[in-house]
Amino acid sequence: MSTYDKKATSRKGNNKKKAQAHQNTTAWKHNKNSRKTREIEDLPVYGLCGRCTEVILWRKKYRKYKPLTSVKKCTNCQEKAIKEAYHVLCHNCASAKNVCAKCLESREIVTT
Repeated sequence: MSTYDKKATSRKGNNKKKAQAHQNTTAWKHNKNSRKTREIEDLPVYGLCGRCTEVILWRKKYRKYKPLTSVKKCTNCQEKAIKEAYHVLCHNCASAKNVCAKCLESREIVTT
């Protein structure tokens, strides 16, 4: 029997979880002269449903967005064709299947 099997929980006493400590009430102040910030702001958001578009815009606003450094492989056609971060389908496969390129749900695609 390993030590992990014996241990049920590491919390003592009241096992109720607390709320998130930092709630991101104000947006992060970007360094406006940064080249990386300008590149992230200039990247278009397309081929996504409304919810995924909001997620990507939130990531850009709070400086959580990490752009791709190399081309990514599409999960449908297995070709290296994805140039946008957080997408799992290339633009051709997503438009052919009429699904969101991030969550693969067949929702209405938002064009911004």
